[in-house]
Amino acid sequence: MKRIKKILMIELGTLIFALSVGLFILPDRILTGGVAGITALLTDFIPISEDILTIILNTFLFILGSVLLGKEFFLNTLIYSVSYPFALLFVTRMLPEYHVDPILASLYGGLMGGVSMGIMFRNGGSSGGTDALALIAEKYLHVKVSDAIMFMDTVTVLAGLYIYGLNSVLIGLISVLLTSVALDRTMNIYGGVEAKRFEIISDKYLEIAEDIHGVLERGSTILDVTGGYTGNRKKMLLVIVSDDQYSAVKEIIDKHDPTAFVIISEAKDINGEGFTYEPRI
Repeated sequence: MKRIKKILMIELGTLIFALSVGLFILPDRILTGGVAGITALLTDFIPISEDILTIILNTFLFILGSVLLGKEFFLNTLIYSVSYPFALLFVTRMLPEYHVDPILASLYGGLMGGVSMGIMFRNGGSSGGTDALALIAEKYLHVKVSDAIMFMDTVTVLAGLYIYGLNSVLIGLISVLLTSVALDRTMNIYGGVEAKRFEIISDKYLEIAEDIHGVLERGSTILDVTGGYTGNRKKMLLVIVSDDQYSAVKEIIDKHDPTAFVIISEAKDINGEGFTYEPRI
């Protein structure tokens, strides 16, 4: 059942991606990252319709990635690679073609593209395309995937400066930025839990921990730490709580030790007892 759900979510991500490309990126030739951006650059030089050229490029990169990256890439990308051509042809050939303001097209195309990739990545899928080039760079050139993707997207958009001019490049950068933001937010929110991480250094750590356990019904971890400047040895309490318990933890700390040294940060994608499944009885 879980596998079927993952497949359905990958298909949903594929459809959203096809909508973002077919409705917003291709009709107005928005410069953006990935295969859609490369297509926008090549359509003036290659006498092939935008949707067919996109499918050809995606298919080529899928085959290249499968040869150089092996079975895992092939399986992770197979569902998308089979479904995407049909989804894109449906959007471009069956739905009415709309031309909106280029800034709006860049904005919504970027947002939808980021959300769709986040959904696919969260369910073990891949959008193939230039992701394959980034993974190849990681494997053979030891370059981080995120750095490779950012480099390729930037080069793709900047390449349009000579062909389309500065205005188109600036509009394209909106799409690249919003894709990155939407991808990050989707990866952090969908399928995971966001929470607050407290690192508390206090002589009253046992009293603070006792209230957190009893009042909030949250666990804690006690760590040995040493001050780099003083050399003093202390105990640090590490606590992860849900966002709505943030104020309650601060009140507990202030109650027992107002002078405690506290670091509070965002904890993303929390999985485990008390967050993604109920505590064991």
